[in-house]
Amino acid sequence: MLVVAESAKFGWYDNLIAHKVKNFCTKLQINTDLMVVEEPTGEILNQIQNLSRDYDCIIYFSRLGDLQRFENIHLCKVVMSYARNVEMLASEFGTTNFQMHLDLKKSFDELFSRSKKIKINCPLGTNLFGECSEIFSNKDDVSIRRFPMVVHSPISASTLSGNIVVKNFLTSSGSSFYSPSYIKLIEAVKFKIENGLIKSISGNEEDIKKIDNHYNYVSKKYKIDKDVIHSWHCGIHGGLLTDTINEKDPDYWSNTVFGNPKYLHFHTCGNYAPGEICLMVENQTIFLDTKKLWDNGKILYRNFPIFFPNIDKWPTLLSL
Repeated sequence: MLVVAESAKFGWYDNLIAHKVKNFCTKLQINTDLMVVEEPTGEILNQIQNLSRDYDCIIYFSRLGDLQRFENIHLCKVVMSYARNVEMLASEFGTTNFQMHLDLKKSFDELFSRSKKIKINCPLGTNLFGECSEIFSNKDDVSIRRFPMVVHSPISASTLSGNIVVKNFLTSSGSSFYSPSYIKLIEAVKFKIENGLIKSISGNEEDIKKIDNHYNYVSKKYKIDKDVIHSWHCGIHGGLLTDTINEKDPDYWSNTVFGNPKYLHFHTCGNYAPGEICLMVENQTIFLDTKKLWDNGKILYRNFPIFFPNIDKWPTLLSL
């Protein structure tokens, strides 16, 4: 086992969680090494990739685990931890049976694959409609194992039209490491969407200028289509307590809270999941065909029989 620990000085992971897990593995008589790394770079990732042939499993307590997460670049099993500190690991977020959310993800994916029409709203004015045209599941989903499982598979945004309204920040999707990784907004801004493409942006003039510059910068850096909204998904783990997550670093905030059901995020800037720029929507309401699946950030499990086996098997699901 190799445990990769990002230095606590960068503020994403504390200096205890990786050591605690490493010590526990040792108690279980698992030969475990600890590797402390700096900020994510392709060079460090390549180094670990080469080391992966010598291990059965790598656990990342580092943003490195999110880089290229849709590509299988390792030669062993890989786990990416979204528990950033020992408190999160010891909470319901880290201690709820892992299988529960694997089962839940499977039910969500099946539900979306059966559905035809979708409508997404939020209190700020997001109003989108379209079709459930494609679900990027199984081989098209991430190649690493997420811990905990925090989202359903990405849903194609190629048929969505309407408006997405975003406030506070635009942040990275965590797929690549670039700087600046976020921009701060003065006011809420509206993205006009037509068939999964950004057609215009309205709002504060200074915000619009910053957004245009940011999308141009990122798209040129990676030679990608800046206007594409590739896909979206919601958080499904109610054990993630978002009130305890620090907003001082907006990139850290968005890439941590996204697993809570009160958030939906869109993968934009790049015609692939997860894109490079994330648009976060809070307290979303989602209709599948004529039934409401989310209501103001809350999942309505009982509206869909597909979730009844999940509720029966995992009674704590409704209390999270």
